[in-house]
Amino acid sequence: MKKKLALGQLARHREPRLLVTGQTISNFGDGVALVALTLLVLDTTHSVTKLAWFAAARMTPLVVFLLIGGAIVDRYSRRVLLIISDVARAVLTGALVFMIASGLLRFWELIIFAILFGCFDAVFYPAISALTPEIVPVDLLPAMNAVRPLANNLVGNMIGPAVGGILAALSTGLAIGVDCATFVVSAAALLLMKATPRPIRNEDNSMLDDIKEGVHYVRQTRWLWTTLLGVSLVNAFLFVPMFVLIPYFLRHNLHLAKDYVGFAVAASGVAGAIGALVAANLPTPKRRVRMMWTYWTIGTLAALVMGIATNFWEVIILPIVASPMMIFGNVIWESMMQSEVPRELLGRASSVDWFVSLGIGPLGLVIAGEIANYIGVRMYFVVFCVICVIPGLYILKSKRINEIDAERVNRAPTVVP
Repeated sequence: MKKKLALGQLARHREPRLLVTGQTISNFGDGVALVALTLLVLDTTHSVTKLAWFAAARMTPLVVFLLIGGAIVDRYSRRVLLIISDVARAVLTGALVFMIASGLLRFWELIIFAILFGCFDAVFYPAISALTPEIVPVDLLPAMNAVRPLANNLVGNMIGPAVGGILAALSTGLAIGVDCATFVVSAAALLLMKATPRPIRNEDNSMLDDIKEGVHYVRQTRWLWTTLLGVSLVNAFLFVPMFVLIPYFLRHNLHLAKDYVGFAVAASGVAGAIGALVAANLPTPKRRVRMMWTYWTIGTLAALVMGIATNFWEVIILPIVASPMMIFGNVIWESMMQSEVPRELLGRASSVDWFVSLGIGPLGLVIAGEIANYIGVRMYFVVFCVICVIPGLYILKSKRINEIDAERVNRAPTVVP
């Protein structure tokens, strides 16, 4: 019964409630902007390669500065850093709206916007991961790690993109302006939260020492580094390019209207929201690593459907299956990170997590665009599905990687007198 009431218990805590509310509103704006920017680049360039370059431009600085971002997160209040990140991104999106309205916006300026945006993302992601265990009781961490993707998928990947498709058809500037306003609301929600202290750290350490310490911890922790290497391949060549290649496939292979791009993202959001709602109340499995990789492997294999897809309803099978499977695995992963990694190292460990799992993402996007142009989107998904499923199968079989859960599996059951 306690697990079934996890979301209700979480809602009784003020700080998590404020964080989720602000992020939910911000996710809505992100969903609107995602579709608006995708359509803007496609309409301007008519090129999947240019769209891939735009996506890579945002991801590259995120990857490059993540380790520095993690070290910063373990030095200063995580809440304050989130406020700074939200305010900065509000300013950037506001400037983009102005440039669209003035008619001055060109492709290379969109690239600059993407690069600057990615820099602040590099602080945001490790900061929100490290802030979560500071404001959420340990037993409610799985619920919190599920309610965030629940909000993201329901609002950011379903309602936001659907509204974004409609708004972008009227005015791209209006759609981006909505995103700007939601960053302001998110910053306000963070300001209403209670102040959080600076993390405890060795004051004699330099920034480089802090980064080395975080990297060393991950390298010495087998379940961490092996999972990150496996995930980096799947993300770079399958899950990240999926959000570029599917819109291109719908528009240029199936010749469907713009609305279908928004509907495809929305379908992924619905599936992800349902998956997150289920994940929020699932008990933490004893075999966490194996269960996590079972989910991710199923999501990876779903890409095979693109090899035979001939209409919209067949195409969306991929995001509908992959989205909840990724969330099921991610909830287990984040909860493991927040419970197994020492609190004072969590910001840096999270930054290494993001750095490795997304590290070759920009290169993967560019490679995906080029290869898809050469062999076609269908064949791309089939080939890279087969390649990307191999690491997961190895980890599922490996006893050494799964040692982290040995004590949980062999623990004697508690006897109630």
